[in-house]
Amino acid sequence: MKYTDEDIEFANLILTDRENQDDMKVEAWMEDPEHVKLLKEFATVYQTRRNVDFNRDKKEEFVRLENTIQERKSRRMTLRWSVAASIILMVGLFVGRTVNEWRDLDDARLLAETERIVPGVKAELILSTGERVILNQQSALIEGMNETGIQNDSVSGLNYTTAKVQGEESIYNTMRIPVGGFYQLALSDGSKVWLNSMTELRFPVTFMGEERKVYLTGEAYFEVTHDSKHPFIVMTEKGMEVKVYGTEFNMNTYREGMVQTVLVKGKVGIRVDGTGKEVMLAPKQIAVYEEKTGMVQVEEVDPYRYIAWKDGEFVFERETIEEIMGRLSRWFDVKVFYENESLKRKRFTGVISRYEDIEQVLRLIEGPATLRFEVKGNVVTVKNEQ
Repeated sequence: MKYTDEDIEFANLILTDRENQDDMKVEAWMEDPEHVKLLKEFATVYQTRRNVDFNRDKKEEFVRLENTIQERKSRRMTLRWSVAASIILMVGLFVGRTVNEWRDLDDARLLAETERIVPGVKAELILSTGERVILNQQSALIEGMNETGIQNDSVSGLNYTTAKVQGEESIYNTMRIPVGGFYQLALSDGSKVWLNSMTELRFPVTFMGEERKVYLTGEAYFEVTHDSKHPFIVMTEKGMEVKVYGTEFNMNTYREGMVQTVLVKGKVGIRVDGTGKEVMLAPKQIAVYEEKTGMVQVEEVDPYRYIAWKDGEFVFERETIEEIMGRLSRWFDVKVFYENESLKRKRFTGVISRYEDIEQVLRLIEGPATLRFEVKGNVVTVKNEQ
């Protein structure tokens, strides 16, 4: 189908100015499956553009989107879901419930479990006073009693580069990402952070003093602005910290008693609190810290396997079913049961979009892994292939 200029313009309005669009008109437009496909096209292209430029001008972006989408249609390119700051949550909610039902949800229910979690862009910001702000995809200015000038952008997420605080003491905010959530953040120094589901990041509204220090639980990808006079440090609760020397890297603290740090480019140092020793990482290396032993193991890896989540993909490389289901449960909020323990040790290799329905993801895994998944509500049972 060749989209009309009106379709493309209306899709762009839904993406960038949803609050000012008529609900009935949007619902009627969304009833056409081709229009839903168009929004998915926007999601893919927007993600690509957004990764290149964190704060690109929206008017320029619309022209590029229109041209790129028509090119994609003519070439019959395969559509891939990617993380898109405005579209993902919106499309999922339109499919699952009406606009009016969505708007009737209060803040607590927006972050709570529903019949089936719709993965997408959603987060909670906790201000210095404890006030909680549900972050949805609209452009808005966020201000608290002690902090001002925080921008929540409909495309690029939360931005602290213009934030200010009262007084000379450090004021901290916390980003909390729920199950099935994802969000993006620009810190006051311009450093960019992508936050995965079930992740919490505590950070200063504005960096003060000699160090730029943040506190991470969960998983995040960092692009740190270089500043040799003010080192950037990521703290964990597991007796380990990462000292950054201007770089791009991924940190994962999901597994109990373990921290994984994968370096994409630049240089980082892994420091263990117990010993004070610092282990330096080179690009394409992973450092695995085990809290029980206090040891750091370093080896060569393909970084994309560990960072693909921020681009909307699951990458599995001979991972056990137990490991895979752990990742899927954090994203889709499902409980997993095994018919027998031996099924946990089966392995699977593949690349799957994070924005497929969970049943489709499981169908893609079960054949090559020679097993069967049974899905009932938010419960997945892993069984032997029959």
